[in-house]
Amino acid sequence: MSGKVYFDNSATTPLCDEAKAAMLGAMERYGNPSSLHDLGVDAESIVFGARKTILAALGIKCTTKLDGRQLVFTASGTEADNLALTGAALAKDFAPGKKIIASDSEHPAVLETLKALGRRGFEIVYIPTVGGQPDYELIERAADRNTILATFMLVNNETGAVYDIKRISDIVKSKNPDAIVHTDCVQGFLKLPFTPKSLGADMITLSFHKVNGPKGVGALWVSPELIRAKKLSPVIFGGGQESGMRSGTENVIGIAGAGAAVKRNHARLTENILSESQVREYLVKALSDEARFPGVKLNIPKNPAPHILSVRLPDIRSEVMLHSLSHDGIYVSSGSACSSNTGHGSYVLKAFGLTDREADSTIRISLGAQNTLDDADRFLSSFSESLATLVRMVRR
Repeated sequence: MSGKVYFDNSATTPLCDEAKAAMLGAMERYGNPSSLHDLGVDAESIVFGARKTILAALGIKCTTKLDGRQLVFTASGTEADNLALTGAALAKDFAPGKKIIASDSEHPAVLETLKALGRRGFEIVYIPTVGGQPDYELIERAADRNTILATFMLVNNETGAVYDIKRISDIVKSKNPDAIVHTDCVQGFLKLPFTPKSLGADMITLSFHKVNGPKGVGALWVSPELIRAKKLSPVIFGGGQESGMRSGTENVIGIAGAGAAVKRNHARLTENILSESQVREYLVKALSDEARFPGVKLNIPKNPAPHILSVRLPDIRSEVMLHSLSHDGIYVSSGSACSSNTGHGSYVLKAFGLTDREADSTIRISLGAQNTLDDADRFLSSFSESLATLVRMVRR
C-alpha cells in the first residue's frame, strides 16, 4: 500500500503477516476437524488452538474442550448477532409480549434481526442515543420483569461512541436477574480492553477481519451459565459442530488466521491503543482549525473510542468527498460499509442528532495500528485541497 493512506479500518483491516502465515500452514492440513482419524485430529487442533487464543484475549482460560464451548465460531459477526438474538429469544419459547431492549444505533445485523423478532410478537424497545450515548434513565424506565434480552454495542461503528455496557447490564438485571445481556463488540474487540466480567455481558459478538484477520470468520462468546441453563438455541441445524450451536464444517483456514491475528494484536493492545489515540487526537486538533478547514465540524460523542472520528463537511456530500480523496490514494468512508449501498442517509448520525443534510455530509475516519502521523498529514493535505475545490464548485 505504498503511497496510499487507508483510513477505513472499521470497514475491514489489512491481513497481517501472522494471519497469512497461519492460513498458508492450515491449507496443508486439510482434514475435516470432525473426523476421528489423524488428519481430522490435526485440523481440530488448529481450531482448538485458535479458540484458546481468542478466549485468552477475552481474559478466559481454556484448557479443555468443555471450556472451549464458550466460543462458537460463525461465518461473520452478522451471523453471530443473529445467533445471539434469535437463539436467545426463542430458546425457551418465550411468549409474545416479552421485551427486548436495544439502542436505536445498533448495526443492521442487530436491527434487522430485532425487526424479525418483532414480527414474531416480541416487544422491541429502542433507546435513543442523542450525542452518542444511550438514554440510561430511559433504560431504567423500560426494563422490567418482562425484559428477557438487552443488546447494546460496545463501540458505535459510525460515531465511535463507547456505550457503558456494565451500567446497562446492572440496570437490566436489577429488574430481571434472568435477563440476558448481549453486546456487539465487533468495533471494540482489541480496540479497548475488556472482559465479559467487566462488561457484565452474557454474550459477546466478535468479527476477525476488523482486527487484521481474514473475512468470513466471526464468533459468539456465550457465558458458561447461559450454556448450562440452555438459554441459547442454534439457528443453523445439521451435523452438530461447535458443540451443537452452529452446524457446518468449520472454516479451519480462516479460523487459523483469526487466531494468529488475535494473538498478535492482543500482545500489542496497549501499544495499539496509544498509537491510534495519538493519530486521532492529532486529527481532531488539526481539523478544529477553522482557518484551514472552514465549515468543517466534528461529530464527537461524549465517550469516544480511540480509533474512529466522524467529520462533517460544509454542505458537501460525503460521497463526493470520498471519491475526491480516493483519487489521491486516501481511503475513508461515508459511514458503515454494511449499509453504504442502501441509498438511505445514516440512521446512526440522525440518532446522534444530525439533520438529514448533515448526515449526508459526514465522512468517517477509522484508524488501525498501522496508521501514523505521516498518514494523518497526508490526509490533511489532500482533504484541504479537496475541500477548497469542492466548496468552490458548490458555490457556483
